[in-house]
Order: sequence, then structure tokens, then C-alpha cells
Amino acid sequence: MSKKGPFKDLIIRTAVVLSPRYGIIYACDPALERRGEPHACVFVWDDGSIDRGDCNYDAHSACLIDLPEEGSVDISEAGYYTADTENDRVTQDLFDSYTPAAREKRARGLRSVREIGGVAHAIGIRGMVYRLDALDRWTRIDEGLPHDFDGQAIHGTGLSDLHAVGFRGDAWHFDGKVWRRQDLPTNRNLTSVVCAADGTVYVAGHDGILLRGRPGQWESIEHGDTDENIWDLEWFAGQLFVSTLDGLFSLQGDHLKPVAYGKHTPKSTYQLSTKEGVMWSNGESDIMEFDGKTWTRIV
Repeated sequence: MSKKGPFKDLIIRTAVVLSPRYGIIYACDPALERRGEPHACVFVWDDGSIDRGDCNYDAHSACLIDLPEEGSVDISEAGYYTADTENDRVTQDLFDSYTPAAREKRARGLRSVREIGGVAHAIGIRGMVYRLDALDRWTRIDEGLPHDFDGQAIHGTGLSDLHAVGFRGDAWHFDGKVWRRQDLPTNRNLTSVVCAADGTVYVAGHDGILLRGRPGQWESIEHGDTDENIWDLEWFAGQLFVSTLDGLFSLQGDHLKPVAYGKHTPKSTYQLSTKEGVMWSNGESDIMEFDGKTWTRIV
């Protein structure tokens, strides 16, 4: 489908694939953004059939969840979120619905939400990490993180194995009880982290920095293939995919190889999501689907 369809004059913020040819797409209206009006245009995409909804906050990050119920969660930088399941739908302010209380009042600064162990985890600046334990309640799990940790991304293999990364090369590991700082060989801003199936953890960020390792053992991958900021990582079909705003790569050995889309080459890339044997790549004007062999244009 061309950008002239329901996404005409809109900018795609993020997208989450649910199954082949089915997913949720979040977009914004540049005119409303210029006027400072919080909003998001939310599309459920079902093999070309589209159901549109709207919300009155700037939803910019989303994930699927299995617990406490199967569904999806989206968040905004300001803290507003929606947890949507087949049985219930909760929309409220995360900063009014978390426990235990923090020492200082918290507001704004959320950067992303990610499913880990089937549960949504939100991370933000000033050392904030939350876990969604009920649709209307987040648990603050950031005790021990410093106030100057400007968290940007989080991932892990389970609730007691979390990796959080942020600005100035700052990275932390949580074992379910204690956060421990990781000594990474960089001071660049870090924007993404993903745990591979073999237990290797990949971290990426500004100026093309790409790292791999595990707690206590980290190395820089000197690929030399791009110095563009890396905005997202995803492990899919047995390999690492790396996304900048200008292209999508797969890690082959210690080099980043540009993805070959065939006739469906997109103009924009940014984020990645996977589910049920497919991966979506979304940019501000494109969404592509990959089944491990073939790329198909969604938007």
C-alpha cells in the first residue's frame, strides 16, 4: 500500500507486529505536533484491512505482553499509557500508578517499553525502571540505579536478568535483586540492547557503536561499516539485525551487511519488532515485513 492511503500526511512513530500481515501502527500528525497537541493515531493493520483509533497522548513506544493478560502496552514520554487486552483496557498515568513510592516526585522522561519474560518493562531518564505487574499498576524496580542514569533501552532473558543502557556509555545489569554497573568499552550514548538466543547481549548507540558480551565481559565490534547512529537491534532468524535511520543491516561475522530488500526497498528505517516468525522494520514512512526469506511491503 502506498503512503497515500490512510497514512497520507502522517509520520509513523512505531509499529509492533503481532503475526504475519497483522500488527499495530502508531503515527502522528505533523501539524498537531507543531501546535504542541498531544496525540497518536493508532492503526490495527490486518492484511491490508485497517481499523483506526486515536488517543490524546503522545504514544511513542509499544510492546506485546503475555502477563498479567495477553495484550499490548503503549507509553508516552509524559507517562500516560494504555494496557489493552481482550478482557480489559486501562488508560492512565504511570506516575500515578506505581509502587513503592520514590524518594523524589517523578514526572515525564520515559523513553521506551519492552516485553521481557512476557511482562512490560518501561525505562526512562533519571534512573527510572518500572514493571507492569497488573494492568493498572506498575512496580518500581530501579532501587539502586543512580539519578544521573539516563536510561534509553532495556531487554533481558527474564525478570531476573535485565540489561539497561543509556547515555554516556552507561549500562546496568539486574539479577532480580541488585543493579550492578557494567564497564563497557565506550562513552557514547547507547540507544538499544537485545539478548540473543545463545545468551550473547548486543548493545548499540551513537556513531555506529556496536558491542557484544555478557555481564563482566564486553567487547566492541569494530565493523567499520557505518558511523550513523544505531537506533534499534533485533535478534531474528538466527542473526542480529541493526537499524539506523538510513538503512537496515545484518551482522555477518564482524561486519554489517546491508539488507537486500529486492524491489521493495524502503526510504525510511528506524525500529524493529518480531513475533511468530516474522519481523517488521518501521521508519517514518515505511513498514516492511520479513519472514526470514522474503521482504514484503506493509506500508
